Amino acid sequence: MIERGTIASVEGKLVSVAIEMHEGCESCINSSCKTRRSAIQACNRDSFSLAEGDLVDVEVRGAEQAKGAFWVLGLPLVALFAGYGLGMVLFPGSGEGASVATSGLSFLLALGVGMLVQRGKRMDSLPVVLRKVDSE
Repeated sequence: MIERGTIASVEGKLVSVAIEMHEGCESCINSSCKTRRSAIQACNRDSFSLAEGDLVDVEVRGAEQAKGAFWVLGLPLVALFAGYGLGMVLFPGSGEGASVATSGLSFLLALGVGMLVQRGKRMDSLPVVLRKVDSE
């Protein structure tokens, strides 16, 4: 998805972009996305010469969002169920308490791993500035 916005601030390769409203924004059910023209963080990978007030096109890549969702949501969910099964195997005569505890610990461990992976890939998962747009 490509959005047009105005540069709000520039800090090296990290820029803050205020996304413009479109014709359909007023009738949209999700009224919180653009009504306040909230700024998003984006990466200026191609090192365009940008200043506050410049118009830019920003691409929000769906694949990067899906990868981030997997690391922070999907992996812990899988670990929750796998941890329960592991607890049943490791503590067969203990009842459900040990399995639930193992499930919780594996969930927290996977959540921590996912957060660390996403922190390391922070710049890769940000929207990307595609081009600087001439004033219309």
